[in-house]
Amino acid sequence: MSQQPIQAVEDYTDAFLGTLFIFLFMGFWVIAAAVGYIWVAVTAYGLNMFFKWIGRVKNS
Repeated sequence: MSQQPIQAVEDYTDAFLGTLFIFLFMGFWVIAAAVGYIWVAVTAYGLNMFFKWIGRVKNS
């Protein structure tokens, strides 16, 4: 083994935190988009059923 002096290593903390922020942002964006899509589908179905019910009540 060589007897070289111990040197400080590079500090990659900022790069790690920046990449982590980007991954979390993209992940939360995908989750929000998926849940938003489901929410819109459920709301549209509910409104459709509501208006059908209103039509049946008016025609009765």
